[in-house]
Amino acid sequence: MTYKKRLKKLTYNIEEIAKLPGVSYKLASKLVDLKGFQKIQMGRRILIPKDLFWEWMKNNPEIKI
Repeated sequence: MTYKKRLKKLTYNIEEIAKLPGVSYKLASKLVDLKGFQKIQMGRRILIPKDLFWEWMKNNPEIKI
């Protein structure tokens, strides 16, 4: 097993966030820009910690964008 395969990915990018509920990239970008949505921004790259994403989804089931 290679080193890369042993690493567990801890974050999602916007494209992955869009695929989870089956929405567009544009809509996922709007979601990530909402106040209170936790993300990590490194330059132009935006990463969303997996555990914080699922916690946010659980606590905000009726969010409207």
